[in-house]
Amino acid sequence: MSVLAVDTVSATPVAGLGLLHDLAGEPRGFEDLREVLAALERSLETDAQAARALLARASAIVVGASPAAPIQGGLAPWQARKLRKHIDENLDGTLTTAVLGEIVALSASYFGRAFKATFGETPHAYVTRRRLEAAKDLMLATRDPLSQIAYQCGFADQSHLCRLFRRSAGMAPQAWRRANRLAA
Repeated sequence: MSVLAVDTVSATPVAGLGLLHDLAGEPRGFEDLREVLAALERSLETDAQAARALLARASAIVVGASPAAPIQGGLAPWQARKLRKHIDENLDGTLTTAVLGEIVALSASYFGRAFKATFGETPHAYVTRRRLEAAKDLMLATRDPLSQIAYQCGFADQSHLCRLFRRSAGMAPQAWRRANRLAA
C-alpha cells in the first residue's frame, strides 16, 4: 500500500512528500492520525470526496500543520465524545439516528450530516463497525458461541453477525476466531 501526501488546500496528491514520519514522540498526533486513516479507509470505496478531505487531514497531522479549514457542519468535540461513549456502552441495544441525535440535541437529518462530517462514515456504518469490533474482542476473549456473541453485540441473530462479519473481514467468524486464537 503506498501513501501519498496531500496538499491541504486542493486535496490533490503532492509528489515527493512522504508521510512516513516517526510519530513516537507525538501521541496525540498519532491518535488523531489513526482515527483519520481509519475513517479514510472506510470511505475510500463509498465517498471519494470525503476520502480526499480525510487524506488532507491526515497529511496535515503528519506534517504538523492544522487542516486548511475546519470541518464544516461537524459535531463539537464534546458531542463526538458523548456519542462515542454512548454507542460503546449501548452496542447491545437499538441505536437509531433519531435517538443519537437527541443525545446531542440535534435533529435526525442534521445529525446524520454532522456525524458523517466528523467521523467520516454514517451513524449506521459506525455502529456496525463498532459492533463488529466488539464481536471480535469477545470471540478472542471468550468461548461463547457465536449466537450469544451476536446477541451481546446488538446483532439481530447469528446469521446477521456472520453476514456482516464476512463482508468486513473477508472470512467467516468461526474461521477468523480459529486463525486469530492460534496467532495469539
